[in-house]
Amino acid sequence: MKNKIILIISPEAWGTNFVSKHHYANYLSKNNTVYFLNPVFSSKINPFGKINIEVENIKENLVKVNYQNLLPKLNKFPKFIQNYIFKRQAKQIQKKLNISKFDIVWSFDPFRFWNQKNWRADKTIYFTVDLHHNNNFEENIIKNSTLNLSISDYIPSKKITEKHNITTINHGFDNSNTTTLIDVTIPGNNKIKAAYVGNISNFLENERMHLLAKTNLNVDFILIGPNSNSNLSSGKAQKTIQFNDPNIYCIGEIKANLIDSYLIKCNINLLMAKNKNGVKNVNSHKLMHYFYSGNITISDWLLDYEDNEILNMVNTPVEFSKLFTTTINNLELYNSIKLKEKRKQFAIKNTYSEKLKQISKLLYLN
Repeated sequence: MKNKIILIISPEAWGTNFVSKHHYANYLSKNNTVYFLNPVFSSKINPFGKINIEVENIKENLVKVNYQNLLPKLNKFPKFIQNYIFKRQAKQIQKKLNISKFDIVWSFDPFRFWNQKNWRADKTIYFTVDLHHNNNFEENIIKNSTLNLSISDYIPSKKITEKHNITTINHGFDNSNTTTLIDVTIPGNNKIKAAYVGNISNFLENERMHLLAKTNLNVDFILIGPNSNSNLSSGKAQKTIQFNDPNIYCIGEIKANLIDSYLIKCNINLLMAKNKNGVKNVNSHKLMHYFYSGNITISDWLLDYEDNEILNMVNTPVEFSKLFTTTINNLELYNSIKLKEKRKQFAIKNTYSEKLKQISKLLYLN
């Protein structure tokens, strides 16, 4: 993709913390003009009026766009009303940006602008990276997109997948900073460091973390990520978690380009993912950074990695604790030079640049 005008619709706002939407926007802006549409920041009660739209340059060729809804709780309304409002808002956004037509509209959000035809773009992409339990909305956007992608064979639902052509594209790895790693200081006096990267306020199972710390006092647990409201939680963060354990250190949120610098200073990566409504976990974007560090990753069960020995997975918290103990007692074995290089190469083969080549080829075949 080159010299295109691209709109990215993201359910997570632009900010310090990056997930796949932000990385794709960054990479696309190297050769294209990219507009990053944040989640709605407020609502009016005027379906026939005008919305406030704010535009801010992030860097060359990358622009952040904030906007209002014309009605509050818009996705609670009947579909014909939603479609009417979304169409009006799309026109107003394009007018504000002085764009008659986008070359590509790329959405990661099935609950907004689900009728992608309203943009009248040359090409439209829907990329689902999360489980969405309201399949009704997801099927709407799938029906109205040129290309449909998923980071897992297990999402969208089997029912939708059987009806529509959906291509699986695994998470990408941001290798743009690997040549400029910096010497960061990791807190704690223990030689073994176990790192957790993620949205601590919303997704970390803190009771399990407390138990791990209590039963492994010879390990420092390094938590990296927001521990309060952030651009990933849109004001919905749970109460800030307090850690009183002497071997738990909460670094807090850091810029995306520093994650690898922290992880390579640790020895073990942790992925503790809460199951949603009894649905098994499938994949996680943090894994590519974990793999690049070379260090062993201990994870709850992920369906997409069932047949891959690149990480160690368990089904229950009890098994997780046992595997952690086994790992620290055999760390040289799990972090052998051969295994570390195998994990690192897996990440290198999945860079965002490679993902964009795959996606571009698929898009222009449709």
